Amino acid sequence: MSSVSRNSKISLRKTPRRRIRRTSTSQRRRLQARRACKAQRSRRTSATTKVSDKLEALKNLIPAHNGEIVKAEQLLQETADYIVLLKTQVFVLQRLIDLYGSTTSTTEGDTNSVL
Repeated sequence: MSSVSRNSKISLRKTPRRRIRRTSTSQRRRLQARRACKAQRSRRTSATTKVSDKLEALKNLIPAHNGEIVKAEQLLQETADYIVLLKTQVFVLQRLIDLYGSTTSTTEGDTNSVL
């Protein structure tokens, strides 16, 4: 018996060859330019999508926005304002710690000298 089953058929026909189309230099250049433009458009679209995604993430970090539509310029300005607010809060809290101290046991002389 052979290793090939009787039901399997082996085709001995030649496979058709693809016809190679010759293009002129100008046609090749146009084709390359078209491909380059297409690639550039896809990069531009993906870059725009990345920026949009990052602006959306930033919008979620700023507490003033609850799903409302905001222009990018306004969002960046409010982000800058929020950063200044947070820095001010940190500064005030650090001064309060300096004023009252980080320990709970303070002497009366220290309290009077600050006031």
